[in-house]
Amino acid sequence: HRAGTMQRRSMRPPVGDEGETMSSPFLMAHREPCPYCENFAGRHSPTAGPPSVLFEDEHLMAYLNPAAHGGMPGHTLVVPKRHVETLLELTEEEEARIAHTVAHTARVLTKELQPDGILVVQRNGLAAEQTVNHVHFHVVPRRAGVAWPPTEWIEVTPLEQRQELAARLSAAW
Repeated sequence: HRAGTMQRRSMRPPVGDEGETMSSPFLMAHREPCPYCENFAGRHSPTAGPPSVLFEDEHLMAYLNPAAHGGMPGHTLVVPKRHVETLLELTEEEEARIAHTVAHTARVLTKELQPDGILVVQRNGLAAEQTVNHVHFHVVPRRAGVAWPPTEWIEVTPLEQRQELAARLSAAW
C-alpha cells in the first residue's frame, strides 16, 4: 500500500489459540512504512527524531508524542510492538499488558506533572480519525480550558526537551 491509500478489510474469526488474529473490518488510512514499526526498528523520522521513551519491554513501548496536544507536556503514546491495526486484533494478553501500561502511564503523568485531568484516546478506522494504521493509545495530561482535539497546529516539541522530560518520567516509573 502507498502512503495515504485506504483499504477495507474483511473480518476473520477472532484471535484463536494459535495466535491468529482477525483483520480490521474498518476503512483504514495506510502509512507505509508504519512509523511506529520504523521506530521499533531504529529508523526515525527526521522531523521527530528518536522516541523519548518512558517505558519499553519486548512487547510494547510508551513514549512521548512529538507534539503535546493537551496544553502541556507529557502526551504519551502506548504502542504494542506487534503490528496490528486496531484494538480488535489484540490478543487478551496484549490487552491486559496495554491496559496496565496505560493506567500506569496516567499515574506517573499525574504524580509528576500534576495536570488538571488525563485523557485516554484510542481510535479504530478512518471514521474514528485513526491516522496511523497501528493500534496505539494516547495518554494525554490536560490543562483545563484547552480544546480537544486541538484547533490549531501544535509544533513538535524539541527533541532535547522531550528527552529530558522522558528521563524524568522514566525515573518515576
